[in-house]
Amino acid sequence: MESPDFIVPPPHLIPPRHDTGTETAKVPARERSLPVFAPPSPPPAAASAGAAAPARQWRIVLPGGRAVPVTGTVLVGRNPVTFGAWTDAELVAVDDPAASVSKTHAAFEADGGALSVTDAHSTNGVVVVAEDARERELTPGEPTPLAHGDVVHLGRFSVRVELS
Repeated sequence: MESPDFIVPPPHLIPPRHDTGTETAKVPARERSLPVFAPPSPPPAAASAGAAAPARQWRIVLPGGRAVPVTGTVLVGRNPVTFGAWTDAELVAVDDPAASVSKTHAAFEADGGALSVTDAHSTNGVVVVAEDARERELTPGEPTPLAHGDVVHLGRFSVRVELS
């Protein structure tokens, strides 16, 4: 006797069929239409060959190599506090064993693509030294523009300005 091509399970092992109350029309395969495929759009940056480069960012580099991004206002000093126009500033405390840095010595401010430094009426002043060794002593309270590579002396403490 030949064995059957398939085995039918006993009725008690067949799960019950749940009727949803809706009839689905059976369409022969040749009459069914396939959904239209639309490839995903490329992201905007990849869409154009001349995509804009990421925005450059200013930072000040402290002795020892610690880099502090400057996206708004950064107050630097031994124990800086916010005041006046700089109530939302980021505070950066520096370790100055010579005590030549004032409690709140200077404000570094990024505005658009420019960076400036303002002497916050410090005791020992602020001097900016450009890459060509030209020095500018700041007038307290007056912002002074900075360039990539400038070194800013806060008393005897120095920070380097970088645009990355």
